[in-house]
Amino acid sequence: MNQERNTQTIYLVIIAILLVVVLFYFSRRVLTPFFMAFALAYLLDPVTDRLESLKISRTVAVLVLMIGVFSLIAGVGLLVFPLLKLEAELLVQNLPSYISIIQGWIYPLLGIIGDPEKIQEILNKELLKVGELPLKALSSVTSILWGSVAGLFNFILLLANLVIIPVAMFYLLRDYDLINKKVLDFVPVRSRDKLLSLVKEVDGVLAGFVRGQLMVSFIMAGLYSVGLFFCGTPMSLFIGLLAGLANLVPYLGLVFGFVPAAILTFMQTQDLALVFGVATVFLVVQGLEGMIITPRIVGEKIGLHPVAIILAVLLGAEFFGLVGVIVSVPAAAALNVLFTHGLNEYKSSSFYTSP
Repeated sequence: MNQERNTQTIYLVIIAILLVVVLFYFSRRVLTPFFMAFALAYLLDPVTDRLESLKISRTVAVLVLMIGVFSLIAGVGLLVFPLLKLEAELLVQNLPSYISIIQGWIYPLLGIIGDPEKIQEILNKELLKVGELPLKALSSVTSILWGSVAGLFNFILLLANLVIIPVAMFYLLRDYDLINKKVLDFVPVRSRDKLLSLVKEVDGVLAGFVRGQLMVSFIMAGLYSVGLFFCGTPMSLFIGLLAGLANLVPYLGLVFGFVPAAILTFMQTQDLALVFGVATVFLVVQGLEGMIITPRIVGEKIGLHPVAIILAVLLGAEFFGLVGVIVSVPAAAALNVLFTHGLNEYKSSSFYTSP
């Protein structure tokens, strides 16, 4: 009888999860600001609790934190985006010289392949197209951004999101503990201890990633950007940020960071010593991350296989866009904990152990 009841419970839980996923998918545009508000509230709840322990009103603590966080985001944006724009403009200006350098590398090989003049003509046309790519990309991004707000509904939704996120974040953060208590009241008393243990484990994994791994990535991004700047690498800030954030997938930052940094540095300076300097930057930062930064901040990795992380990011981008990319890895880490517990329960059940 108990086995049949457990089986029915498992089926109901699976059906409920599938229904929630379907609901989230079809209402993702409406739920996106609430997801972002909840993520920010989750990040700031420990700081709010610390301020509250200092006899500061929780409402006042929430307001102070929100003002500080949004001011910091605005300040970083005002500082970083103009620098990125300046780097992109310099790259576009230097593209003709980069194309000439590439032609100098390839031209000696043309005589081996075939008629040098015909191949050179084709090559010039293709390189000209490559040189136009940044402008085309900028035009495409501009058109996409304009198209996203061209419709009245999308424009209203954008304005609503700008209001909903801070408002929802304020109430979620102010009533965070109360919401948790009310949710826990729905759980049967006999299952609360087990559920709390599971929630604490999931929270530990998420805290290790969200409050730890992201901090590690931003620290690495800063170190990469500074190191590449002193190596004379074009787009040093952009490549540093890309390499640091890509490091969420182990060693992916080397692919997205070192390769373009080495190529651009050599084309800009024609100095192999500076290319070795770029390699040294990546080796030193990776060493610091493995031996000092991650052990001090995170403690342990989130325990996901790199292939699982890549799959989670791609699925998140496919179904939920940019927000999906942001939340995919922590969501996969939480699901990994739940899957591990479910697998252990399954292996200890009579269905698995009975002959």
